[in-house]
Amino acid sequence: TRIVEYKHYFHQESDYTVTVKEYSTDKGDPYYPVPNPANHELYEKYRELAQKEEEQKNVYFVGRLASYKYFNMDAAIDNALNMFNTIEKHPSQPDIEDGNQEAQTQQKASTVSDSV
Repeated sequence: TRIVEYKHYFHQESDYTVTVKEYSTDKGDPYYPVPNPANHELYEKYRELAQKEEEQKNVYFVGRLASYKYFNMDAAIDNALNMFNTIEKHPSQPDIEDGNQEAQTQQKASTVSDSV
């Protein structure tokens, strides 16, 4: 089980928020790809079909199943934003870690200036 509050991914400030609660279950289809030879072979077929859809119809696939690997939510969001930037020919967004480092640098600078 996990609870996600998406506004924190990109350091958004707001009086409002949305949280999502995810619950584990052993029923239904798995949410994450299960790496085994049969699924890898099936994935290759889907990847080829997805590539044709992209080239012929501008349909794009992103995320865990499109990449056939597990992403944490921050990486899944980053994957989707990077795909959008590629499609729209925008420069890449800074990685979340870059944003966290920048925030830490600003916090340190603020702490130093407060102590002077």
